[in-house]
Amino acid sequence: MVSPPDQLAWRRPAVSPDVAFARDGETVAISYTTGTEPDLRMPRAIWFALRAEIRAGDRGAFHRLNAAWTPWTAASGGLAAERDGHVHLRYGYLGSHRLEIPAAVWRQICTAVHSGAINHLTD
Repeated sequence: MVSPPDQLAWRRPAVSPDVAFARDGETVAISYTTGTEPDLRMPRAIWFALRAEIRAGDRGAFHRLNAAWTPWTAASGGLAAERDGHVHLRYGYLGSHRLEIPAAVWRQICTAVHSGAINHLTD
């Protein structure tokens, strides 16, 4: 069962002032001020794969994001692209799950991952 956003323990790291992070059991929740949805949710296993690609830096798939779909994890069939000011993430069987994140928010998520400010999501 998914908890309502107001029942989660949100953390807003100083390195990502527009983004808040929380964990809801085996789900990671990300909230940002520019979005129309209350938050983005993804399974923790997908978050682990996403975090690993972000941490890979120049060696990772996200280093070369552009309009073409780029594979980011074989385990979940993940694809990523940056188009029209948004990072598009697909994962799951045949890319059945999709997330669209403003590029500025994506950069703050990456900064938070690199700084270790959101390690609590995987503890």
